[in-house]
Amino acid sequence: MTQAQPKPEGDSLATRIAKLAGVLASAHYPGGDRAALKRWSPDQPVPLAFYRLWLRHLGTELPPEEQTATWALIAWGLALMGEGTHRPDRPLGQVLAESGFAEARLERLLAALDAARLDLFASAVRFLAAKGEGFNWRDAALLLLTADADKRESIHRRIAADYYRQLRKQESLKQGKE
Repeated sequence: MTQAQPKPEGDSLATRIAKLAGVLASAHYPGGDRAALKRWSPDQPVPLAFYRLWLRHLGTELPPEEQTATWALIAWGLALMGEGTHRPDRPLGQVLAESGFAEARLERLLAALDAARLDLFASAVRFLAAKGEGFNWRDAALLLLTADADKRESIHRRIAADYYRQLRKQESLKQGKE
């Protein structure tokens, strides 16, 4: 996968994610399009519902071709998880730890490249959806869209730090109850 660094950085990426989440959670968003996005998987062609979503709500230009499947995965996850899934106040690593996501699964996700990363992320989203746990989807977008190895490592470090900080907090609480 030869992804370019995403155009939206910082607040503009956060704004784009928030807009996607808001549109997909809206009662006015077509149920058929939401269902089409939920049925999609990374090994399938991108559904027309994704293009319609993007062009009607995010602008006149589609994402770069090499990022389209990644953005479709983000839309899929937001549609799958539903209202309240985008929680800017809850870092991805923290939520994974709180939910009992296995350390080995996190390690595979952070070490994975290209298509494998998309598949492992989809699995993590299904795990969090089953637990009803929303998280900061900007973290996910950065994890999935960042092509530069050094920048991606910085994102991995932040996700891992949030994960282990939360585990340490949970262990301290557990010891305090004993």
